[in-house]
Amino acid sequence: MGFLDNLIEWDQQMLLLLNSYHLPWLDRFMWLFSETQMWLPFMLTMIVVLFKNKNGQAFLLILTFAILILFTDQISSGLIKPLVARFRPTHDPEIGNLVQIVNNYKGGNYGFISSHAANVFAFAGLSLLLFRNWLYTVAILLWATAVSYSRIYLGVHFPLDVICGAAFGFLSSIAFFYLYKFLIQYSSSIRFYTDRRSEQVTSTNFKKNDLYFIVLVLLMIIVMMLLAAINLTW
Repeated sequence: MGFLDNLIEWDQQMLLLLNSYHLPWLDRFMWLFSETQMWLPFMLTMIVVLFKNKNGQAFLLILTFAILILFTDQISSGLIKPLVARFRPTHDPEIGNLVQIVNNYKGGNYGFISSHAANVFAFAGLSLLLFRNWLYTVAILLWATAVSYSRIYLGVHFPLDVICGAAFGFLSSIAFFYLYKFLIQYSSSIRFYTDRRSEQVTSTNFKKNDLYFIVLVLLMIIVMMLLAAINLTW
């Protein structure tokens, strides 16, 4: 058995292990956590903070985020998935009947790489590079990891789908961050980093209280999802 066969076998076994534990309330919670539209209040808060802190640059920032997510989503779904053509766990002829699913959702035929993981880690990577705040960095990376894990819990992605998707998304965010930085610094006299040291402002001129508010909104959404998931199972 070669390296690739061993890797695939490990991936299948890890999927079955991570996907094996299910509870009714956790099914509902992970389903909500995986839904993109549930995070719209969080995204709107982010937009407000960008306009509050960057004024005219906010339009370019929002455009950068939008093009980045479009890039990772289209490359992962439109190019890599059909090119690699690896079945999702739910469609895998070897273990498909052992995978636990939620709401009868099985997804499309192919799952490598995970578009969810690519998109959330692209968003997380670009925003943490932009904000440069340790609390926000920890919160957004935990959020991206949890969203990615939800796809394993739901049975629609193998661990390697998620790991490779996350790596692709994060590397893409680094490239787009430096592209944005280049456009800002070489198209105007605006300096990307500030020389002044302040307990209230990050090195990239974002008010820390605004970033803490973003984290608070994120936590509030998660708590509301959890409460909804528990109440719906009673």
